[in-house]
Amino acid sequence: MKKWLSLLFVVAGMLVLSSGMAHAAKAETPTPKLILDGMELEPKVPPLLLKSTVMVPVRIATENLGYKVDYDNRKKQVTVSNGKKELVMTVDKPTAYLDGTPVEMKNPPLIQSNTTLIPLRFLGESLDVQVFWDNQIKSVFLYSPSKPDPENGSGSKPTDPSDGGLIGVVDPVEGSEGSGNGSSPGTVVPPVVTGTLNEIYYDPGTESVVLKYDGLIVPRDFKLDGPKRIVIDISGGAYSPEFVPAVDLAAANEGNIPIEGHEALRSIRYSMFGTDTKAPRFVLDLNQAWDYELHNDPSAGVLTIALKRPPEDKSLYTVVLDAGHGGSDPGAISITKRSEKDFNLAVVLKVQALLAGEERIKLIMTREGDTYPTLTDRYTLANSLQADIFVSVHANSSTSPKTNGTETYYTRADSKAFAELMHSVFAPSTGLKDNGFKKHSVNLAVTTKTTMPAILLEVGYLSSSIDEPQLWTEELQNRVAEAIATGIKMQLNLQ
Repeated sequence: MKKWLSLLFVVAGMLVLSSGMAHAAKAETPTPKLILDGMELEPKVPPLLLKSTVMVPVRIATENLGYKVDYDNRKKQVTVSNGKKELVMTVDKPTAYLDGTPVEMKNPPLIQSNTTLIPLRFLGESLDVQVFWDNQIKSVFLYSPSKPDPENGSGSKPTDPSDGGLIGVVDPVEGSEGSGNGSSPGTVVPPVVTGTLNEIYYDPGTESVVLKYDGLIVPRDFKLDGPKRIVIDISGGAYSPEFVPAVDLAAANEGNIPIEGHEALRSIRYSMFGTDTKAPRFVLDLNQAWDYELHNDPSAGVLTIALKRPPEDKSLYTVVLDAGHGGSDPGAISITKRSEKDFNLAVVLKVQALLAGEERIKLIMTREGDTYPTLTDRYTLANSLQADIFVSVHANSSTSPKTNGTETYYTRADSKAFAELMHSVFAPSTGLKDNGFKKHSVNLAVTTKTTMPAILLEVGYLSSSIDEPQLWTEELQNRVAEAIATGIKMQLNLQ
């Protein structure tokens, strides 16, 4: 019995010790820091690691970059803007809208202690902020975009050297705060970023230039003209002795990889560049203007320069606007015995008036009066014009008088993003119940047979005693028309 008691005390002691050690380990976990241009910020809620994603508080990060942050508690929507850019995000939804264009986030925004947090990488890519996560000291480093040059009003850019060497020079660091031994209180001198560059190559499958490295790097990228090229500087980096493709940079001016088979990329050059402090530089020589996206994955040690075809420079967009039903087809009949066709036309004519001054929109109406173009007429018209988007306006009806609300429908997958974007501005304008945007269970001819993004809007239910009285008011119709016009311009990147 004594032996059992002794063993029991030993086990109990071990459990207490284990619990204490676990508590101590937990207590020693450092709180992530948020550091902008060397200055440590002090958010109420610090950055956190969510799976493999670093989440940062959006308000303190963006407001310190000069952005305005608004939060709509009813929609759980946060808007970040500075007069030139606008980023709209919704809590728990992975789709954001950057200047009206839908973009996907790896993790959706979340709320913690009344603070909205968003993915660090998404913040950097959306607002042109250089960011990286130092896992050793658990700190987020943000570097704001270059300040404008007071002489020419443009961003600070490298310039061509006169000796015809590698094109471009590294800009000096602006200002002196936080440097040297006299750092001002509250500043944090970023750790020395050390990265060993191992290999660079072109991947024709993904049309990307891939740089592999060990350690940490902070790439600085920009474009230059005359001739056109993309430049990537790696400050604090160094070439590995086994760098591939091998080149003796002490003896040779630069390494060069000729590229064949790409429409724009001619070659990749690499060297050490700079005056006092030399750093690796990579130059992508182009034979025409080309876009790119930079993706840096420190966990994998891979920097990817994904080459992107520039968007078509369209000066004129064709929009087909369809007022549902008409003529011999009255559509649904409201509880006050009014025809849906009249409601649809009233709203569409208001949209037409709002877009009349848009020089870059060619607006085509399927009907402007009480006529009845067939469904085939409507989608054939849009297809023959090679329209950019198609919008059909309707009011709904149900055998259940309790059914009410606003809905947006699409059929084809290539119309989903447009439906979601339009619904985000259209549904709130009605002031009615939001039934969401959805794929229609029955194939609708005008959203199935069209060849461009096509959606059908159901503003409200004419069979509902809640919706019907409001649908016939000028106030609701004006709000809805303005929202539809806005959604069209957002889809075409004109808003």
